[in-house]
Amino acid sequence: MLIEILILIGLGLLIFMVFSIYMYIKTIASKIDSQRVEIEQKIDSKIETLRKDTNEFRKEQKDELERIRDKIDERLAAIQSSNERKLDDIRVVVDEKLQKTLENRLQKSFETIGVQLESVHKGVGEVKSVADEIGSLKRALAGSKTKGIFGEVRLKMILEDILPPSLYDEQVAVKKGSSERVDYVVKLPGTLGEDYVFLPIDSKFPLEDYESLTLAYENGDKQEILDCQKKLRTKIKDFGTDIKKKYVNPPITTNFAVMFLPTEGLYSEVVRDTALFDDLRKNGIMIAGPVTFSAFLNSLQVGFKTLQIQKNAVEIEKTLGAVKLEFENFAGVLDKTQKKIGEASQELEKLVGTRTNKINSSLKNIQVYTGDDVTKLLE
Repeated sequence: MLIEILILIGLGLLIFMVFSIYMYIKTIASKIDSQRVEIEQKIDSKIETLRKDTNEFRKEQKDELERIRDKIDERLAAIQSSNERKLDDIRVVVDEKLQKTLENRLQKSFETIGVQLESVHKGVGEVKSVADEIGSLKRALAGSKTKGIFGEVRLKMILEDILPPSLYDEQVAVKKGSSERVDYVVKLPGTLGEDYVFLPIDSKFPLEDYESLTLAYENGDKQEILDCQKKLRTKIKDFGTDIKKKYVNPPITTNFAVMFLPTEGLYSEVVRDTALFDDLRKNGIMIAGPVTFSAFLNSLQVGFKTLQIQKNAVEIEKTLGAVKLEFENFAGVLDKTQKKIGEASQELEKLVGTRTNKINSSLKNIQVYTGDDVTKLLE
């Protein structure tokens, strides 16, 4: 019975506590609702105030931007007006300067044109003079002897420009008992000491055949060109045979010779015929124009220098060998001298050591004399 009463009292207390908590929570919720409503009202008020401030700020900014835009438009208009005035002034100045410059340049151009026309007029006169001189030259070269001299002079000039006089000679008879003399020879190093092997060089200038071919090219006649090329080919082959027969004489000469053609045009025409060029090469005749012959001589000069360097190297090697032998002999003499010096040093040590000790031992009881006349006594 007592337990039931206690249980009822506990349940009553629990219900009371629950009710009290519920009432407390309800009170708090009521307060929170009232505070929430108050906060919402304040927020709405603040938002409304902020909206009004924002609208006022926007209006002020809009008015300010309108004022700034008006000022910028005014300044831009002023700048544009000022620039237009300046551009007009610059345009006037530029037009004046361009006008003056154009007038000056036109005047200078007319002066230059006048000078050039005068030069052209003089050039035309010079061309006529040169044409007359060429005609005179053609007439002067009409003889075969004169043509040969022209080629020899051109050949000599190239040789003098590239090689020293000791490496070539002119009008040399390369065959014993023959009166034929080649125009020039280049002295190539031989195999026996200071002997030379001659490289024959003969100048040829078939002027008539080459001039006929040039005229055929100018006329444009195909058959005439072929005929002239055939004549020139025959003449060059005859020259090659003649040079081979007269001037190639191994071992006094090389087994080939050089046919020098004094003009580049003639050389180009001959080289263009590859069959002719190969035929001459196989027969020991090398064709050379002024440019190719200069290059050939330059390569020979390099070879001469290389050969001289090799000879000098051999001489240097011999000299170094002799120096090495002499140095070995000198080393032997030094060894002997060193031994003699060692023996003399040993004898000197004995003399300084043993002999000196004996002398000092013998004189130890003698009193040292330090009188003024010691020097005279020793003398």
